Amino acid sequence: MKKFIYIMTSILLFASCSDFLDKVPLDSPSDKTFLANETEIKMAVIGCYTNLWTDWEGMPFFLAFEELSDNGWDRNTNDVQKLSQGANDANSSFVQTVWRTCYSGISRCNYLINNLTKVEGTVSANVISQAKAEAQFLRAYYYAHLVDLYGDVPLILETITLNNAEIPRSPKEEVLNQIFKDYDEAAAVLSTGNKPTSGRPTRQAALALKARIALYSEKWDVAIAAASEVMKLEGSLVDLDPKFSNLFTYEGQDSKEILFSIQYLFGQRVHPIFRLFGSRNGGGHANKVPSYQLVDSYGCKDGLPIDKSPLYNPAKPWDNRDPRLAWTFALPSSGYSNWKNEPGCIFQGFQFETHRDSTKCWNYHKSPAIRVDNQEALNAYASFSGINWRKYVNDKNYGDVNNCDNNIIVIRYAEVLLIYAEAKVKAGQADASVYTALNKIRNRVGMPAIPETSPDDLFYAIARERRHELSGEGHRLTDIRRWKIAEKVMNGFLLGRMQKSYPTKAPVIDKWGTPDYVAAGIPIASTINNPNTSMRTVDKRAFNPNKDYLWPIPYIERKTNLSLTQNPNWE
Repeated sequence: MKKFIYIMTSILLFASCSDFLDKVPLDSPSDKTFLANETEIKMAVIGCYTNLWTDWEGMPFFLAFEELSDNGWDRNTNDVQKLSQGANDANSSFVQTVWRTCYSGISRCNYLINNLTKVEGTVSANVISQAKAEAQFLRAYYYAHLVDLYGDVPLILETITLNNAEIPRSPKEEVLNQIFKDYDEAAAVLSTGNKPTSGRPTRQAALALKARIALYSEKWDVAIAAASEVMKLEGSLVDLDPKFSNLFTYEGQDSKEILFSIQYLFGQRVHPIFRLFGSRNGGGHANKVPSYQLVDSYGCKDGLPIDKSPLYNPAKPWDNRDPRLAWTFALPSSGYSNWKNEPGCIFQGFQFETHRDSTKCWNYHKSPAIRVDNQEALNAYASFSGINWRKYVNDKNYGDVNNCDNNIIVIRYAEVLLIYAEAKVKAGQADASVYTALNKIRNRVGMPAIPETSPDDLFYAIARERRHELSGEGHRLTDIRRWKIAEKVMNGFLLGRMQKSYPTKAPVIDKWGTPDYVAAGIPIASTINNPNTSMRTVDKRAFNPNKDYLWPIPYIERKTNLSLTQNPNWE
């Protein structure tokens, strides 16, 4: 009730419904005079970006989507963990955070767009059109999250007042049309100059994000057309970075592959990803960790899954694997034949080893390196899966784990190629251009080309490629929902490695790349209570296909807006 009173009071304060409230302050802008000049337009534009930094535990909320999928797990007992366990309801703080973040951003964009007429004739047309384009880009971005997660949502294009505060949900199709319109109109104005560290959107960023939400919504022709326009710029303005591992470092922030990223700056805006993802030796807390199922989904260098490849050695499971495995995860050093020559197992300046008997490890922050107590084996809160995320964890932040200012990627060119490939196959157009797009990504990391195959098998190859290329970047939750496999991969246990050994054989890998340990006869701790010789059960997941393919409309939003209906089977 207090929250309702606060909301209503806020509306009244800005509704200008009395002579007293109509007084214009003499020492600061008001809604009567704001946007009177170019400086105030720039202030309003910056305000539209503010909600990109609205976070979950200090990181952009979409990165938490990995922990809501079969890719990862959140150790903190919070509403992300509950949501992945099927134990949440419409009071979920995370569900509410995403809803409010997006609508707050939309409100800022609407205010700017609706009030630009105030400066027509006094501010240059170019400044006005640029401001509107950026606001439209961001409004479309916020709405894309909403329709993807909640389905039908209120389509609000005007500034809310007390008189129009109760707005019902609009059909998803209507909201999608507005998203496409906003992206198209923004793309017509925005430049193609690619400066990822500027934080400003480009034409190609607008088209890429249009292609993404079109793919998510099964608008194959729209996705193909938008992705194709971005692909025409390849070489001069956009391209794959020659080094996959470069993309998530400070050095790689200006890569032509990055089409749009969220900007951070030490002393202004920072994030704690070094702590959230990092190892105990490096000063991290391993709050967010990848699943062992994700690690085992990566194939070998010959392009075959680990249950089919002659290169796979269960005793040294990281040898001869897709190179992205070592660039995406911190991997225990015992899994390599010669770990000192491999990039995957020196993490945050320490030898990374999670074997419970490995009580000592090498500290490379000293020269020469010294042996120290291994917190990955000794600390009770070290990675529960035996693996850590490596993307976005930079050694530069060692010793100051909460003050990271490396930028977070929203969309990059590799995703555009994957969008194009999938949309073409789904549209019944599995031609040579699909293989070209897909194999550019694989060739970049030294993986063999996908041979010509049936459209169905090609789609599954693309699905596996999305998982291996984009894991840790916030895409997997949407992928398993739109492919309708969430009820399979999110019902059961999320697993970690055996604490003192590796499985003696590979799990069975299905067409999606999902490992099945039970089918291979590999024991898990839920059936044999011996953590040293059975896969560790990190969490038990549940997914109800009758309701969980859409998130609930937050409880408080329905209490303050009685026109809102609820999604099926949520209360």
